[in-house]
Amino acid sequence: MSSPDYVIFASGGNDSVALVSFADQKDLKNVIVCFSDTGWASPQWGTRIEQFRGYVESCGFAFVTLQSEGFMPLVIRKKGFPANKPKFCTYELKIKPAKEWLEKVDPDKEATCMVGVRREESQARAQWPERFYASANHGGRELWSPLVFLSEEQRNAMILTTPLPILTHRSRECSPCVNSNRADFRRLDEVDIKKVEDAEELIGKPMFRVQRFKGAEGIREVMKWAWSDHGKYQPEISCDSGMCGG
Repeated sequence: MSSPDYVIFASGGNDSVALVSFADQKDLKNVIVCFSDTGWASPQWGTRIEQFRGYVESCGFAFVTLQSEGFMPLVIRKKGFPANKPKFCTYELKIKPAKEWLEKVDPDKEATCMVGVRREESQARAQWPERFYASANHGGRELWSPLVFLSEEQRNAMILTTPLPILTHRSRECSPCVNSNRADFRRLDEVDIKKVEDAEELIGKPMFRVQRFKGAEGIREVMKWAWSDHGKYQPEISCDSGMCGG
């Protein structure tokens, strides 16, 4: 594989599609699009990624899947789930494999890396610069975020020029993410709920911090919280002292 001029890091979500569309419209050459396999994606996400791959290749770009240790082996090794911030899963499952891969395909650090970050996404990204000239997460390479000033409406207009639909949710490359919100939980399939339940049993700890979800401990209780009206959830409290009767 020859050294790329541009490397797009993409999850397959809306911003990723818009970023590939941007690169295509700008007629960028020698582009590789990288998807990181976290081993924790929603079952349906594989279909989305295959559709995304088809679009990427139709633009004349290469598509690469970066393998990682995998979420469950990582959690077992760490003997616990990631915290909300900082998240060791992001580094171990995405940043580390990407840096190792970049060193192999671009040892001279000449490639420009690209991500689909937009300032409108969150308060945490409100000041995100369009360019980092030496991004530590990308091995000191330049990082370009050309969509940084776009609104959701402008981004969606870019997606409409592609064959892929606009998603009504965030990427499901990690499903569920430790930063999932109420809407994210409501989209979970039983298979995703069950894999968390099995993981919690194996690790002996809840994946989601109890204090974040009004006392909900364990994924089944978190799901009850997610489907309750705001302020209405009451955690299930049991007494195993033998002193209380029904």
